[in-house]
Amino acid sequence: MDNNDNNHFRIRNVCLFFIAFLPATKIFLLPHVLARAAGADMWISAAVNVVLDAITLFSAFVLWKRYGGKDYYEILTLNIGKIGANIVYAAYFFYFFFKAFTLVNEQKLYVERTLYENTANFFTFLPFFVFCAYLASKKIFVLGRLADIMFLCTAIGLIILYALAFSNTDFTAVLPVGASGAGRILKGSFSALNWFGDGVYLFFLMGSVPPEKRALGKLLPSYFAAGLFPVLCMLMFYGIFSSVAVRQEFAMTEIAKYSVAINNIGRFDYVAIFALLFTGAAAMSLPLYFATECVLKIAGIEKRAYVAAAVSAAMFALVTLLREHYATALDITVGATAAFYLAMGNVVPLLSLFLKRGAKHAEENGR
Repeated sequence: MDNNDNNHFRIRNVCLFFIAFLPATKIFLLPHVLARAAGADMWISAAVNVVLDAITLFSAFVLWKRYGGKDYYEILTLNIGKIGANIVYAAYFFYFFFKAFTLVNEQKLYVERTLYENTANFFTFLPFFVFCAYLASKKIFVLGRLADIMFLCTAIGLIILYALAFSNTDFTAVLPVGASGAGRILKGSFSALNWFGDGVYLFFLMGSVPPEKRALGKLLPSYFAAGLFPVLCMLMFYGIFSSVAVRQEFAMTEIAKYSVAINNIGRFDYVAIFALLFTGAAAMSLPLYFATECVLKIAGIEKRAYVAAAVSAAMFALVTLLREHYATALDITVGATAAFYLAMGNVVPLLSLFLKRGAKHAEENGR
């Protein structure tokens, strides 16, 4: 492999990126949120969001093919000018930053409440922010190298958890399908938008992915494979707990602990849990990584490490400041700000299809 390959994503890396990181952020608090909003049809709400993000992913692919590998900032600059591009990237900075706030907090609370016997202090999770700053200081191809390693941890962790939980799952608990009504299903989808929106990542990767043949035939199946894991998690979560699912805050440790294997040989599920926490640390860092990218593009700063440290420090300060008010912040995330997540995660990417000025039509690429 030459040096040029080492400095770029390949389509293979993007496919593994989806599988490694997308499911890892949707198995902590999201099932609890969806159970409250959509009840037995929570899995449909998740499936709706997977389809929405697939449309976003397709929009990114069309733009990537149209412009022959230019990055998103350059495409925006060609069409709406530098000021317009800066405004869009500023909006995406807030999108990624506040998306990260929920993801970081839920895993922080999970670790503190389930893995510590004594009450943890706010410095317990400090190493994560150091790791996040370090990761965000690296060039983007590092994410591809991480995906190459971590997709196995995610796949193995989820397969173990689901295998342990399968025998206790009553899949008839979700019948009849759609009984909650379209209103509650859409409410569930709306409430979960902060945990989805993953198709946007391809917009910020496209400048680092050289055009390849049959790219869409690789991207969409890998994305749907990654999306299948959280949908199955919602099915099994409700199938196990049914009407009391809303009382289970953290799904990951709950869906497998009643397995016969757990009773016979101990908490074997912790092997899977630690594997998912490992990949989850990187998955939670992704929004802050791309928030750093936004600042770098807007300000034209070359000292990436300083910006990465500042963004991670800002997140640490926000998490610490709102430590006692996380429940209120979560209510805002699934309510008042959900429209913002919909706009930046799905609407703006779809509108990007109208960007055609300065396009390089290379029809032979991406087929």
